[in-house]
Amino acid sequence: MSDKCVLILVAADAAEDHGTTVRGKAVRDALKHKYRVVTLSSRSRYSASVLMLVAGYVAWMFKLVYAVPWNRVDCVYCCSDYFGFVSSYILSRMFGFCVIFEAHGILSEENKAKNRPAVVIRVCSLIERFAVGRSDHVIALSRDIFEFYKTFNDEIDLIPAFVDEQVYKAAHTRAADFKTIGLVGPFDMPANKYYLQFLYEHVDAFDPRIRFRIIGKCDNMIADDRITYTGYLSSRDGYAAELASLDALLVPAQLPTSGPLNKILEGMACSLPVYTTPEGIVGLNCLENGKNIIVEEGRTLVGTINQSVFNDALTRTIGDNARKLVEQQYSRAANKAKLVRIMEQWLHRDTGHL
Repeated sequence: MSDKCVLILVAADAAEDHGTTVRGKAVRDALKHKYRVVTLSSRSRYSASVLMLVAGYVAWMFKLVYAVPWNRVDCVYCCSDYFGFVSSYILSRMFGFCVIFEAHGILSEENKAKNRPAVVIRVCSLIERFAVGRSDHVIALSRDIFEFYKTFNDEIDLIPAFVDEQVYKAAHTRAADFKTIGLVGPFDMPANKYYLQFLYEHVDAFDPRIRFRIIGKCDNMIADDRITYTGYLSSRDGYAAELASLDALLVPAQLPTSGPLNKILEGMACSLPVYTTPEGIVGLNCLENGKNIIVEEGRTLVGTINQSVFNDALTRTIGDNARKLVEQQYSRAANKAKLVRIMEQWLHRDTGHL
């Protein structure tokens, strides 16, 4: 193992499991056998309050001032962490390490989709231009992100969201008389709250033989014989086992995130037929409706599920094709070498420490 140190910054509590933290852990697992890897978490997501934003930035800066020299950092890897990038960029001028920024979405475009005020969109545009433009290297999680940000920085590569194909895999024979469809949280996140709203509003319209399993932290539970809740799952293996035990996965996304949804890839890796909306597949390439995923508008999604989920030949074919796509493009095996190559490119430059 090299003595080079990679510090991964995650703008959330690293103990939680959602898009940003899952990616941070995937990068860590891909690099930890070659480099000394340290993960630093901001512990909580950034608040919309201006006062809390400023306080969060100051606290994050002090944490990095201590962590960088203590760990003799050679590279800081920012997992879509804009606060962490600003702090790291300033410190990199002092300590001589490189900074890689990983873009999980297009910040300004996401805020446009949420109909945020023009001033907010403008500020987001300035922030993303600074982070992307000043990074030593940028890694984009999707083709759309890559195309948008390549005008800001020539040192950019596309490494899609990827999953550990050895952890997420099919594990059971599906029953014929009833089906269990899963929804994945955590459901305290605004985007995921809509998944529950969709289910609760339409539960009586689903075929009565369909049951639902709500996977992840959920405070909005209802009493219904067809719905069960797992609660928060602390183990990745436990989460993967829950996914693999399903007959299908439902991701009724309402707004596009401009970045790929890990939960869709995890379901596909488990050979599940994934039902989602057009907004859910933004950022994912090579998906073909009816071949490796099922995509429907929200208003017709329930009817499509009722008509297809009991067609075992169809769902098995879609699940098998989904697994093949993950293995080819979205697995750790398919992307680890490229990530390591980029790290080697920067870690073996003569930057040194002051």
